[in-house]
Amino acid sequence: MDEVRMIRDVLGNAPAPSAETMARARVALLAQARTDSAAIKLGNVEAPGRRRVTALRTRLAGRGDRPGARWWQWSLGGLGISAAVAVALVVPVILGPATAPGDASRGGVASLPDTNTDPDRVPVSDGDSAGTVLRLAAANARLGPALEVRPEQFIYRVVEEGYLQVIGDVEGDGPVARIWEGRRHEMWYTVDGLRSARLRITHGTSRTPQTPADAEAARELGYDLTAPPKVEEYGPAPDYQPPADCANCPAVRDPGELYRPTPAYLASLPTDPARLLDTLRQAVGDQNKHSADQEVFTAVLSLLREADPIVPPEVRAALYQAVALIPGVERVAGRVDLGGRQGIAIGRDGEPTGDETQREELVFDTAGRELLGFRTVQIRTARGIPAGTVASAAVLTFMTVDRVGEVR
Repeated sequence: MDEVRMIRDVLGNAPAPSAETMARARVALLAQARTDSAAIKLGNVEAPGRRRVTALRTRLAGRGDRPGARWWQWSLGGLGISAAVAVALVVPVILGPATAPGDASRGGVASLPDTNTDPDRVPVSDGDSAGTVLRLAAANARLGPALEVRPEQFIYRVVEEGYLQVIGDVEGDGPVARIWEGRRHEMWYTVDGLRSARLRITHGTSRTPQTPADAEAARELGYDLTAPPKVEEYGPAPDYQPPADCANCPAVRDPGELYRPTPAYLASLPTDPARLLDTLRQAVGDQNKHSADQEVFTAVLSLLREADPIVPPEVRAALYQAVALIPGVERVAGRVDLGGRQGIAIGRDGEPTGDETQREELVFDTAGRELLGFRTVQIRTARGIPAGTVASAAVLTFMTVDRVGEVR
């Protein structure tokens, strides 16, 4: 586990905390996220990230002169708490004799869930709000390493995607088939500005009818459920330029740095969630079709989908917390499935304008440690897809490579 490696780097040969101790520390972290969410809901704090109540500041004797040692000088409180710090430094505080676990009357944490001594299995509860989940994810995001990427390198992104394809005339009386189709995107793009250098799409990696009736309808419509996958390759995508002699062509809005971010731009973003939200609102500008709230939510999801390797950990944490401040962002009840893993979905319904009939979602693992991927869910029946149906789901992996076409 990353926390164990980090703790051992700090503590040297000292024994790392036990799995049970780490699990209890994660419970304390989750309890802090719940406390912050409740305080914000009641208006007792200004905004996530602006309250920094320092409960403990620890410096380990004899290690201050080591290069790079500053990372373990942490402050516990508000939303700046990190799971590794909670484990390595704060555990003696939260598990001391005066704060017995499970004894709420004595200031202890809630009774420990059955984790089978695996700290990764400390779950987010069904009653936890979107704010709680996002603040927990933000605290865990700060553990992530800042990735060193050279300007001449490329980001290689793989998207394993599934989407619901509806075949047939949904408005008529003929057969209609609903097929869950798999698709794989491989894209190489520049670190500076995320410009596409190569795209490979493999269509039809799988084809699964939703019901036996859909399988029969597919056969009637001539849709081959056993067809081999089809691969399409695309070269560099040139920047669009409107024709020089077209006086009536509509103006093309420069997408700006938010939509073509560089590492320097991302590093310059505020790490205070409220300030970051203001910055994002200014960046998306005034949209005719969508509200600024919807545009900002979509922009954050796009950043996480496209720029993941170059987003600094503190900025990622602030992005999660900024999402928690957007009106309309809610927790989807219960657990959801994404790529065979159970997760917690956070989403915002598309606004009832035009064809906005879906909800976009981020899906975190059930401990709030990892962003698993993204889903879209139908919120109003449209185009033959009933409300409540998962319309698409995507799991993304990223790596940096030295050459276009390189695969690791």
